[in-house]
Amino acid sequence: MSRYYIGLSTSGHDPSFTIVDSKGKVLVAEATERYLQDKRAWGSLPDHMNHLKSFLEKIIDTDENAEFQIAKSWKKIKADLPVEISDDLIEKSIGEWIRNLQAIVQKNAGVHCQMIAKNRILPDFLNFDHHHCHATAAVYSAPFNNAVCLVLDGEGEVGSASVFMWDGITLKRIWRSWGPGSLGTFYSTLTELCGFSTIAGEEWKVMGLAAYGKVDDKIVELLRKLITIEDGKPMLAVENNLKEVMAELKKYKHKESEDILNSANLAASGQFVYSELANQILKSISNLSENLILTGGCALNSSFNGTILKNHPFKSVHIPSAPADDGNSLGAAILAWKHNQTNLSLPFNQVSPFLGSEVNLKDLNNLTNHSGLEITQIDINDTNFIAKKLSQGIIIGVMRGKAEFGPRALGNRSILADPRPKNMKERINKIVKGRENYRPFAPIIPFELMNNWFEQVQPCTYMSFTLKWKNNAKELVPAVVHEDNTGRVQTLDKHNFSWLYNLCMEFNNITGIPILLNTSFNVMGKPIVHTVNDAISVLHTTGLNAILIENIYIEKR
Repeated sequence: MSRYYIGLSTSGHDPSFTIVDSKGKVLVAEATERYLQDKRAWGSLPDHMNHLKSFLEKIIDTDENAEFQIAKSWKKIKADLPVEISDDLIEKSIGEWIRNLQAIVQKNAGVHCQMIAKNRILPDFLNFDHHHCHATAAVYSAPFNNAVCLVLDGEGEVGSASVFMWDGITLKRIWRSWGPGSLGTFYSTLTELCGFSTIAGEEWKVMGLAAYGKVDDKIVELLRKLITIEDGKPMLAVENNLKEVMAELKKYKHKESEDILNSANLAASGQFVYSELANQILKSISNLSENLILTGGCALNSSFNGTILKNHPFKSVHIPSAPADDGNSLGAAILAWKHNQTNLSLPFNQVSPFLGSEVNLKDLNNLTNHSGLEITQIDINDTNFIAKKLSQGIIIGVMRGKAEFGPRALGNRSILADPRPKNMKERINKIVKGRENYRPFAPIIPFELMNNWFEQVQPCTYMSFTLKWKNNAKELVPAVVHEDNTGRVQTLDKHNFSWLYNLCMEFNNITGIPILLNTSFNVMGKPIVHTVNDAISVLHTTGLNAILIENIYIEKR
């Protein structure tokens, strides 16, 4: 029999699945929200019947001996543990809701796999430690064979933080935190205080808003009282003090009637305290290796991530494309593979984030033959055509190749634009994305040209680091320079991002600027597009000018 491994992310939010073959190679990894077009897909099973069916049937059609081992990303159902949920920071009802969803999903995940593949599914499912899944998924794409790996998360089986050592063969936990102290919960609390929704995953907005504010000493002193770090481990403050502190902090809470910019100082102060706490944790482990792997939901804090190399003795930092819970299906699948391959090392240095669905060719043919739209077929390898369009101010949604695994669009499901016009940011926010104008857009640039534009040079493959621009950037590419003169940059190497790399180079030939604006191909509140129909819908319902789907270019007139 040929054994395949199906990893399922079972947190109750951000479900996903990953399929790994008998050699430990990832065949596909994708978040359920993409298929459902439901942001974060709360409460959905990760093996959604219609989403997973075509992938399993394709394997069975080509491998008559296929059998499948299912693995889940939690060892236990949290609701079964005798832990009372606190309402000191986040509302108790939210905590109970999340715990109940985790119980439902952890218990029932895999039933659709059994329905699809029947007796090819091995009867005993495997359950792996949540943070072990995070760490294993991060190692898969790590470019080095030794590192200390920090998981900073909202929660885990017993605590929110874990530290592992990766030696090129095995991944061994050296400590974990216990109890409710959590940097993830800290940031969720900040998100709610700023007037955003942690359920909707609006922590991004806090980071964007923070650039418009100033650190307020009074707010900082209050926030410092919520979480402390002891021996590198986050700890919740004493409960009675928490109630008093939260009562004071709620005096700064955003009111719906106010301009959101009134919360900018709160956001800036919260980001400042988060950085203090995270730096204390990193300081406690910085002597363990010159390489750092950072993962867990907190690893999405790109504003902090961009400061790590300046403030700690690490020589390199790796953050995977999907550090949050959607990435855990990959970790569970790899751990299941390793469970049967005890004599082999964990796979690593698998750089490509393009692990998701491809464009459905039947849908593309229908678009070409029956839509009535004016279609131009281009040579996809000739990037001059698209570079010219971008230089003329055309905003283009791109859908080509396999989709990215993780929350960020890295070129295959992206909206691309010219970063030079001063009004491009406002234009995209207003007529395409429908989102707030304080939120920045990301720049993409070939790695070898980064030194001309950014004060700090480091690989930023998955858009995980926010770095300072050099002084003249705002005059040249104002649409991708944030209020605090930073950019959440994606660097490109020719091997793994060849089309996008060549497009930037061609744009440079035309304009003298090797940088493009990159944002996810979606509208506010919706996941990144999944189907041809999703892409067409965005084209026709927003101010997007054009789309490129594989080699099919469609421009509105």
